[in-house]
Amino acid sequence: MGEIADLANFVKEGGGASYMVVIVAAMCTGIAVERWVRIQFHYSINSRAFMAKLKKYILSDNIDRAISLCNSKSQALLPRVLKSGLTRAKDSTQDIQNAIDEATLEVLPKLEARALYLPTLANLATLIGLFGTIFGLIVAFRASGEALDAVSRQTHLQEAIAIAMHTTALGIFVAIPTLFVHAVLQSKINSIISDIDQYSVKLVNLLSASQKMGRQAVSSDDDAASAND
Repeated sequence: MGEIADLANFVKEGGGASYMVVIVAAMCTGIAVERWVRIQFHYSINSRAFMAKLKKYILSDNIDRAISLCNSKSQALLPRVLKSGLTRAKDSTQDIQNAIDEATLEVLPKLEARALYLPTLANLATLIGLFGTIFGLIVAFRASGEALDAVSRQTHLQEAIAIAMHTTALGIFVAIPTLFVHAVLQSKINSIISDIDQYSVKLVNLLSASQKMGRQAVSSDDDAASAND
């Protein structure tokens, strides 16, 4: 409780600019928590293990089971994209690729939503801190030019310096972790995008190979039937 009281006093001594920084900090915290929960627990998946299962179903020509597997992970983005290709498994390679590209364009905005606000808010917190510093210096110079007794002038200078220093410190205190969290989230986002790109290509190749194997099997049956006749 003592630390919370000290922090509250620190913000209070910084004046109005400090309260604005606190508001920005609350926005950063909300966005960071929401994005982390979404990306880490909803949109992510063990892509290698998932693709290994999917590959078994495709090679055994069990597309329905592959689609069911994607449906069981419907919140994750990779299964959602790959499902769009599986639903076009009997179509041409270009049609499969077009379906995957369309699904990718649909899911990427969900992945990147709101995370891009974090660096902007970090810069905003820093700028508000600098504004508080300039405002504190203005108050300090004004106090030094006024006809005040020594005690009153000292009190005004202390208040002005508190505003100048506290707002800058608070702005930087908010900006540093915000930028770090954004870097972590962006790394996770890039990893998911990389998985989507990589396994989309693998899916197209698998479906294309499966179609060729099916045509070869049909051709072999036809040749065998013609030989028997």
